[in-house]
Amino acid sequence: MIELGDLQADLPALKNSGAIQVDNVIPLAKGYKSFNSFVELTTTPTTNNPVGLFPHLATSGAINYCGDQTKLYQANASGTFIDKSKAGGYNNSTTAGSKDYWSFVSFGDRVIASNFADNIQKFDTGDSAFSDLVSVKAKYLAVISQFVFAGYTIEGGTTYSQRLKWSGLNNSAQWTSSQSTQSGFQDIRGDHGVIQGVVGGESFGIVFFERAIFRIDYVGTPLIWSISKISDNIGAFSPKSIVSFGDTIYFLAQDGFYSLEKGQKLTPIGIGRVNEFFYSDITSDFENICGSVDPDNSIIVWSYRGVGATTSGVNNKLLIYNFSVRKWSTASGLSIVFLGSASQTAFTTLESLDVLGSIDNLPYSLDSFRFTEDIISLGAFSSDKKFGKFLGGSLPATITTTEFEVEGRRSTLISARPIVDANGETTTVTVTPSQRPSQIVSPIEGQAVSVRDNGDCPLRSTGRYHRLKININGNFKNVLGVDVDQRPEGKR
Repeated sequence: MIELGDLQADLPALKNSGAIQVDNVIPLAKGYKSFNSFVELTTTPTTNNPVGLFPHLATSGAINYCGDQTKLYQANASGTFIDKSKAGGYNNSTTAGSKDYWSFVSFGDRVIASNFADNIQKFDTGDSAFSDLVSVKAKYLAVISQFVFAGYTIEGGTTYSQRLKWSGLNNSAQWTSSQSTQSGFQDIRGDHGVIQGVVGGESFGIVFFERAIFRIDYVGTPLIWSISKISDNIGAFSPKSIVSFGDTIYFLAQDGFYSLEKGQKLTPIGIGRVNEFFYSDITSDFENICGSVDPDNSIIVWSYRGVGATTSGVNNKLLIYNFSVRKWSTASGLSIVFLGSASQTAFTTLESLDVLGSIDNLPYSLDSFRFTEDIISLGAFSSDKKFGKFLGGSLPATITTTEFEVEGRRSTLISARPIVDANGETTTVTVTPSQRPSQIVSPIEGQAVSVRDNGDCPLRSTGRYHRLKININGNFKNVLGVDVDQRPEGKR
């Protein structure tokens, strides 16, 4: 059997130890499982394309917040986003190359939001609208220990692109520099570019620049914070690519994808796998790359605009990394304007599940925890500006094996048996053979053959080098590989 190994799109197709293509699936320790389709859960769109999404864990439960170009919203009990903007709204830039996104953090029961165009905002329990927290503008927010941090600020009309500014100890409203409150700021000057993001933690934080990464540790008065460089010439290439989960941060650098573990160990995770593929596939809008975590499936997901995209500002593809097994996959055919983490309202009746489609097509059992309230998982906004989650049936999957030859000669593939567990679902599986006589020429694709009742696909494909493409339409649990029956031919 040809097992479907790790996606290694950057390596040569011949004798590749992984797979050439694994689309609309999630990597497992062995093989892949299906990736669920996106389903809109709200009927009322936001006014403009959302540029921020945040699940706030309040004492009363999880509440979603989001923001677009001119408004901030809070989700009501039914999940609909209600305008909670301050009077006059907001002024996010939509200019390519300097687009403003919303950054959110929680500080107790307070939600704090920043967009760089307007003063940092706050929303407390019982408030009817957001209001100014402080007369400071900032691109990025984070909570480190008991302090709120702002990165890349505008203060008094002056822009400080390398500045970190923090609130008082356990006081998000105090921003005047003071030894007694421990609030202050630090300009991290150097030729490492501008701040690209700040990630918080219990006792230390990480600051990403374009060409460097710094760690900040709490040391108390008089210094308050110790700042040390942990990476030179490697930084965040795209601000929204930075994703933190557990003790590890994942991000896109100029030379590919990395992980930063425990604020110390920097590891390239995309080299020889997806780095070259990604940079050749992304067509534009690097600032529109959005990353998030899906804890249900142990994956980090990046949304981006790849080959085949047709609408400006709409991402059509996902790059997926399973951090538990350190394997990659992709997803395509989507229309997403923003991706992030979010909670959901409970699906408490059969009627409430209608939005997900036919009950027979649900990806999980009716009593699955994934349908309960306050579950934080992968969420997004569609090109129609409506919120939803990836809770639909299996997306159509495509997996292409490594290229192989038989005994160093021409051979004929007689049949193939894809090992797909559809668990009795009405699922269509086809196998398409490709062959070429030499590595110099392009593969010649044959006809797609459907799986017969006995599980086999009869083939008649003769060539020196072969590869097989498996297409799966309908719900399935996993795909492991493909058994191949082949016959060596002469050496002519």
